[in-house]
Amino acid sequence: MQPGPPRGATEVLDVTVTPDMAATVDGEVIHDVYGTQALVGHMEQVCRNLLVEHLEPGEEGVGHHLDVTQRSPVPIGATIELTATVAQVSSQRLMCEVIVRRGSQMVARGSFDQRVVRSRDFLAELDAL
Repeated sequence: MQPGPPRGATEVLDVTVTPDMAATVDGEVIHDVYGTQALVGHMEQVCRNLLVEHLEPGEEGVGHHLDVTQRSPVPIGATIELTATVAQVSSQRLMCEVIVRRGSQMVARGSFDQRVVRSRDFLAELDAL
């Protein structure tokens, strides 16, 4: 990876919660609120946005470790803001802290750790499965 984003760099993602983001298990909506699956996907998206421009040709970022704590439910139709901040960076890794707010209220927080791998090695590993 090229020199990564500096520690403290941030990226923001605004999301309006839609019905397809509801808490779902086995295809069944279990709660009409912003679901964990959608939250994790948005955490990955906002953190990847910090990584992607620093990847060299033939490299890819893959999720390695995720930690998330949900503090408050978010209703369908609400708008949230995810802010990712670079906490650690090296040539092989980018770890971001993520805070999710609905207005001034923190509704979730966590971290997302991405590893930088060679695309061909990752594809070979997949082919071997």
